[in-house]
Amino acid sequence: MNHTSLDKTIYSRSLLTLIASLLLLLLCGLPGNVAAAAVEGKVKFQEVGLPNVVVTDGYQCVTTDSDGHYRLTPHQDAKFIYISTPAGYLPAEEMQVPLFYIPLEKGRARYDFPLRKNPQDDTRQLLLVTADPQFHKKENFLRYSGVVDDMLQLKETYPDRDILGIDCGDLVGDKPELYPLYVEQLSRAGIPFYRLPGNHDLQYGGRSTETSTKRYEKNFGPDHYSFNRGKIHYVVLNNVFYVGRDYFYIGYIDEKKFTWLEQDLAQVPEGSTIMLSMHIPARLDEEVKPFRYNSREISAQTINISSLFEMLKPYNVHLFTGHMHYNRNIIHADKLYEHNTGAVSGAWWQGDYCLDGTPVGYGVYEIDGTEVSWYFKSVGKPRDHQMRIYAPGTTVNYGNDVVVNIWNWDKNWQVQWQEDGVDMGAMNRFEGLDPEVEKAYSDKEKLEFSWIAPEKTDHLFRATPLKSNSDITIVAKDPFGNVYRETIKR
Repeated sequence: MNHTSLDKTIYSRSLLTLIASLLLLLLCGLPGNVAAAAVEGKVKFQEVGLPNVVVTDGYQCVTTDSDGHYRLTPHQDAKFIYISTPAGYLPAEEMQVPLFYIPLEKGRARYDFPLRKNPQDDTRQLLLVTADPQFHKKENFLRYSGVVDDMLQLKETYPDRDILGIDCGDLVGDKPELYPLYVEQLSRAGIPFYRLPGNHDLQYGGRSTETSTKRYEKNFGPDHYSFNRGKIHYVVLNNVFYVGRDYFYIGYIDEKKFTWLEQDLAQVPEGSTIMLSMHIPARLDEEVKPFRYNSREISAQTINISSLFEMLKPYNVHLFTGHMHYNRNIIHADKLYEHNTGAVSGAWWQGDYCLDGTPVGYGVYEIDGTEVSWYFKSVGKPRDHQMRIYAPGTTVNYGNDVVVNIWNWDKNWQVQWQEDGVDMGAMNRFEGLDPEVEKAYSDKEKLEFSWIAPEKTDHLFRATPLKSNSDITIVAKDPFGNVYRETIKR
């Protein structure tokens, strides 16, 4: 064989090898691309297709056509097909757990989503936000039953509202066997609760963060999703990123979720109101501070949050977060408000307070169209229980000052005081420890976990009376014009 014939033979074989390799890649799926088999289905109400409903595999989003049909080719790593439930409709539920998702099955080509009409006017909502129930033993449910009872009582006072809940993670304290008890107990409230994983819901020990959510997904489905209720678009994101060391994680949103969210938000008109939930706070301060890359700072806030904030600029946004076991409201921008919600377990079921003095309770959000107002509901207390007052001379660290803890405070509150009926002006806000919490969690022998300790908070206020035996009245006004007044008679 001459050189020319040999070169042609070699070239032909190389070309055939290249073509075969490309075909194999197309059949098997390139890393980061999609698998070959497409799926389809219909989103419907009583066999009538619903148009413009977003359907996703967690990586990409498509919308249903005029007949409610959709078709997509799932990503090779996708685990679910699920929908962003449209306003006015509800997905199936099991024990008040919304079933907006269907696990992907090998060989299955069709995934239909039958929906039902919402019997309530969902433009008038009541949203309950809890965080960190963090059950670590069955005995914790004895106290949690009081939380659910409180929700039931609150629910009766809102008969004309569409009621739903969001739980911001740490559903259990590394005890997945307690998930069924948690679901069973919360279902008594008769309120559908959406949820997301916290760091104590993850499965550690795997080689990457991608394997850490398997346990949660088996019980509750996708760890990032959206749904619509009335004029509100809800988004849920898992921002707990396992970094491969024994029980070590950071607050971080990965590219998979950013890419999905870009497509999800492309269907949401600018100016809309978005409720976005994560476990780890976005940022702990209104002021942007440089990160110190120690384990506490990078696990207590989301280190790449600026990218999410940029995506959310066209919208009016409320962020719901947990993780810290204290209550704090942070106004990041005019249209970007973070509610870091106090733990419903308080200090890991060890007392009646979170680490900052916030009582065991949950956030309540009254939604009318796109207007949102809120308050913190303390378990076993009336709605107007919004502060705790310490009389002069009754605290160890604050001398003859009157001290007030207003746990749902933000910079739009007004906090003033009166002495013997005379207006004395605004109280001075300061950072310190709540005296009751300091006392409650100082005796380590009475605590199941000796590492529990009070946290400094900046929603404390103080003033110095002119006389030692005067009557002191605190007058606090929230951003919605509600006035809370309490008097200490000496």
